[in-house]
Amino acid sequence: MKKLIYFFLLFNSLLSFAQDRGFYSINDMNSEEPRFSFGLQKQRTASISLGDINKDGKMDAVVANGRHWPETNYIFYNSGKGFNSMKPLDNLSSTSYAAELVDLNNDGHLDILEINDNAPHKIYLNDGSGNFTFHSEVGEVSNARNVALGDLDNNGFIDFIITNRSQQNMICYNNGKLDFDCVKLQTTKNSTIDIAIHDLNGDGLPDLVLANRDTIPNEIYLNKGKRQFEKKLDFGTGTFETRSVAIADMNNDGMLDIVTGNINGANIIYFGNKNFTFSETRSFGRDDTDTYSIALADFNKDGFIDIVTGNYGKPNTVFMNRDGTNFEEINLTERASLTYGVTVGDLNGDGWLDIVIANSDDFNVYYLNVFFREK
Repeated sequence: MKKLIYFFLLFNSLLSFAQDRGFYSINDMNSEEPRFSFGLQKQRTASISLGDINKDGKMDAVVANGRHWPETNYIFYNSGKGFNSMKPLDNLSSTSYAAELVDLNNDGHLDILEINDNAPHKIYLNDGSGNFTFHSEVGEVSNARNVALGDLDNNGFIDFIITNRSQQNMICYNNGKLDFDCVKLQTTKNSTIDIAIHDLNGDGLPDLVLANRDTIPNEIYLNKGKRQFEKKLDFGTGTFETRSVAIADMNNDGMLDIVTGNINGANIIYFGNKNFTFSETRSFGRDDTDTYSIALADFNKDGFIDIVTGNYGKPNTVFMNRDGTNFEEINLTERASLTYGVTVGDLNGDGWLDIVIANSDDFNVYYLNVFFREK
């Protein structure tokens, strides 16, 4: 892909290579020593969570490593000139799929919820300065693959759902004061990798959209209140297997749509309608690309929500939404990685959303948004 040399004030002043439009490339130094990376360790990273953990106004990061093998999770502090400081979360390594930043006790500080595969899930509390101490285990040991966050019972405290492959998913309701009631979501077949939480029917209660693997169709569960969920419908064939799901109004018609990242098939947008069927669909991406993670954001501030896909064995791609149904593809790099997670956040405080990529056995990297050049 054609590249141009730009001078750009990044954190302070750095000379780097960028793609001709959209995002700064991994190769700002070279592919073996990328400047825009979270250290130089190549671990089996599953996800990266972003948030200002020390109240200095800068976006920090927590990297969850291991998946099925115990590795150390790391906290990276944003100095304003990059992620130049890091430390381990704990001296005990775990099989982590997620280490999510979330204020669990409503003290105004972001804590860490660590979700592990067949090892205890853990809560680490933030002292307000970005230092974390182990508080407790939570839930039960499971085949965990992810966690979704939201106030499901509208009591003012953030709850979470642990997604389990080949086991029922577990909802942990937050009663306050770090007390949790954990119950299983009653499903017939179970192989969930990801869950999106959003009020789909406008009744003020957050609903659940399940992304399932192992030939199980994706599912929608409606929140009936009083900590009760009822299955509404299946969607998708189930044959291509879904690993990631997100919700947004993709065509600006006032109806929420569902976006899925799939393996063994193209990714799909399911458009919402008044009949709540999600029967109208639009595929994006190639049939031979396995997408492990997706994230949604309006990267160029044109009023349409764009899609970034984290792919396994293929380049990661941003799909720029032109009119709700047509998309322009921008590869973040021509290099293929084994990407497990992708998230977005404003890393350099310029008001434009950047992209963070979590890779297995490769560098974890970030890409800076330069769409402001088009404005």
